[in-house]
Amino acid sequence: MTTLETRIYSHPPIPLANISPLEMLILTNVLECSETQAGLVLFTDVAPTNPVRVARGELVAAFRASAQYAGDPLSVFIADRVLALLPAGGNTVEDDATIEIDLSQFPWQFVVQGIVARSPDLREVTVIQWMNHPSQRLESFGASVSLITAKAIHHATSEDLLARFRLQDRALLPEASSAASSEHDGTLTGAAARDPFTVKDFETALCIWEAMLYFRGLHQDGRPVPDNIVRMSEVWDTVGW
Repeated sequence: MTTLETRIYSHPPIPLANISPLEMLILTNVLECSETQAGLVLFTDVAPTNPVRVARGELVAAFRASAQYAGDPLSVFIADRVLALLPAGGNTVEDDATIEIDLSQFPWQFVVQGIVARSPDLREVTVIQWMNHPSQRLESFGASVSLITAKAIHHATSEDLLARFRLQDRALLPEASSAASSEHDGTLTGAAARDPFTVKDFETALCIWEAMLYFRGLHQDGRPVPDNIVRMSEVWDTVGW
């Protein structure tokens, strides 16, 4: 079986002022990144790159420019695992030489966590990952979500979540599992009727969510939108999705 296709998207954008030159160098080589007005958006449609290959001179320059973050995990990792193993520089040929950085023991999520830990405004970064095989075989599909905070990196795969849902389902009372939708008023019957929201309420909420995504996309593309959409996007950028 060939390599799985992997797509990754993170939110919110990371403020550029919070990213050191060394972190920027590593992240932009591991992932496809886009600089926006809100910050650096981390994403990829081709899976993360590892090992990354950078010019020796570029790495040394980024490391020196990040001297104020010398105690950060990434700086320590690069100093101990990469720069310490290189011969002393001093000529153009060596500076132009390409070196490989194996991040198997220091994944890119750790780089993001270091940024979150020292950021005055960034509280968390969420990461959504989706995978499948080009053959579209059912067993190849999968997804995962991660929450990166200063304290920890929380992660769950789609299989983890499905297993949790199955346990929750088995714990439900018999009448709850057999609750059916009313054909007349769109409300739920049985134990699910305790839920204050009707099926129509949920359908309305989903329609509103779809409209929010649509208009936010127009705003991000620079197309004219009403002022309330602009304000909604500003709130979205501040508090997340």
